[in-house]
Amino acid sequence: MERYQQGASTQKHDVKNVFICGGTGFLGYYSALEFIRKGAKVGVLALPNELTLSADWWPKEIKVNYGMLFNLKPGDTTPTVTKEELVKMFTGYDTLVYAVGPDDRMHTPAGVSGYDFFHKYLVEKVVPVFEAAKEAGVKKAILLNSYFAYFDRIWPESHLAERHPYIRVRVEQAEALIKVGDGGVANGGMDVVVLELPYIFGSMPGRTPLWKEIFLDRFASMPAIFFPKGGTNMIHVNGIAEAVVASAFYAQHGDRLPIGNKDLKFKDMINMIMEDIGATKRYCGVSAGIATLGIKMTVIKNLKKHNLDSGLNYNYLMKDIQSKDLYYEDDVKKVQEYLHYDELGYDGGGSIADGIKKTAIACYPHRFDENGNLIEKWKGVNPIKKETADNNVFVNKAKKKAEKK
Repeated sequence: MERYQQGASTQKHDVKNVFICGGTGFLGYYSALEFIRKGAKVGVLALPNELTLSADWWPKEIKVNYGMLFNLKPGDTTPTVTKEELVKMFTGYDTLVYAVGPDDRMHTPAGVSGYDFFHKYLVEKVVPVFEAAKEAGVKKAILLNSYFAYFDRIWPESHLAERHPYIRVRVEQAEALIKVGDGGVANGGMDVVVLELPYIFGSMPGRTPLWKEIFLDRFASMPAIFFPKGGTNMIHVNGIAEAVVASAFYAQHGDRLPIGNKDLKFKDMINMIMEDIGATKRYCGVSAGIATLGIKMTVIKNLKKHNLDSGLNYNYLMKDIQSKDLYYEDDVKKVQEYLHYDELGYDGGGSIADGIKKTAIACYPHRFDENGNLIEKWKGVNPIKKETADNNVFVNKAKKKAEKK
């Protein structure tokens, strides 16, 4: 039985100074804000030139260090930070949050296998960071991982890690970094905690959510959104921040905690997004077999043509994942009890509907007014790829038709 299933944690970590790798990213940014709200001092590592003096949305009390942990783009020769530099950077901090890494939906560079690509950036490049944190005297390190590792544990018969390189690597990442902790602070090491995250909704200043490119744009030319009949746990980004901060206080070495909020069918999720942006398209459920056939004719064919690979095996993706109900609300509630959510004043981070609405606005900001209300002319208008305020053919046709009258 997992520790979080046995009741509230009896240990509390003293959180005063927190360093966030990926603190200027989506999850790290909201975690930084919540740590500040709880009275902690925060430092972050940002990409060179990522923040400018004109970034008025960035909290000035956060100390920003610039540097790259790794070069993700092929051919990028920008110098990366050394382990020695990281030790110096982490010195004086009691807590580390690691919120960096390639997304599971990324495709690899030509000729690189999915396993080699993700293992390099999620294990090989991360172990030295955690080793540096331990050497610098950090007491607790929190890794943001994937809920796929959770389902690999509870569904061994599905062979998820065997079939999908990304899932295999996420499992290996958790194991490798927990090992770096050397038995935790109680044994002279560092407590390492793994948070397993589901679908996340919300937005942050100056960023277009990944949902636009990797999901909505792919269905732009279709009359409906054909998608398998599964579902997933989902969470507002504020809920991730709550989980990170609560884990900093109460999680214990070796914990692997499923983080989330509500279980929801893909049908409901998709239709909520479409309604929010004013589109008439709706979800149309298909079997895993039909969905896999469509993937083979498009995505898999394109990957083979360009000698690319992926973290999730598209031959099994629809059957193993998208057609399943990746639900764990019961465990989520146990984790919240374990991490003393009531004491911290946390409720799970806000409604999924609000997170989806904020995601929709960030994906199509031109469709909404300054109060977040859908502009009348966009009602009934379906999105197109790379849509802007001026290039949607449906709106333009209606505009030209009105001008002729």
